[in-house]
Amino acid sequence: MKYFSLTDIGKKRENNEDSFFSFTNMYADVQVGVFAVADGMGGYENGQYASKTAVEIVKEYIQTNFSNIDFEQLKDDYIRKISTEAIKNANDYIFEKSKENPMGTTFVMVIEIGEKLYAINVGDSRAYILNKDNFIQITKDNSYVQYLVEQGLINASEARTHSQKNKITRAVGFESDVEIDFYVRELEKLDKVLICSDGLTAMIEDEKIKEVLQYDKNLEDICKSLIELANRNGGIDNITITVIENN
Repeated sequence: MKYFSLTDIGKKRENNEDSFFSFTNMYADVQVGVFAVADGMGGYENGQYASKTAVEIVKEYIQTNFSNIDFEQLKDDYIRKISTEAIKNANDYIFEKSKENPMGTTFVMVIEIGEKLYAINVGDSRAYILNKDNFIQITKDNSYVQYLVEQGLINASEARTHSQKNKITRAVGFESDVEIDFYVRELEKLDKVLICSDGLTAMIEDEKIKEVLQYDKNLEDICKSLIELANRNGGIDNITITVIENN
């Protein structure tokens, strides 16, 4: 698999409160890729601390637990268990810190193992997959406007401009326990996977993101083009992107 990650402060923020990690390694003679984006909140340096801490805790936990794994363990239940434990560990730590200084972070992670893609999510950072001409949002936003859409009170277009579009209903560090969404999908050769903070999706509609993913073949060019476009459209938030190609 190939991948590229890029982050940008945007046009309006003084700090970049996004964090990410990306790595591939051989575990049990199988190439495994693990990629995550976290979008911190809390103001001043608190959001930056929350997102950075979350990615560090999760990355270390996954690398430690995968290091002694055998092939038979690389199954759906094990991936769910390890990824959930990792995020809960981050939640415990950040929740304790947030008692002094309110803070939290979204967290989206994808794990690629062979022809399987696992997506894990808390908050409104997103994971997408481009399969031929189908561009699909894998994760579901944990947000107030998503709730309104599901209730049929507003449509997806109205959600983009709603006055409470930034209100999320779940985050790492907000509460003593955290509910974590887990998704499993099959991968095909040349599928592209995108994970990002909402600094991208708030500025660019999905159809335009799809066009860039289809038009640009180089993963670095894709990331640069998307960030440039988000900034051109206002750049109201930090923007972090990882694009992975299954080859």
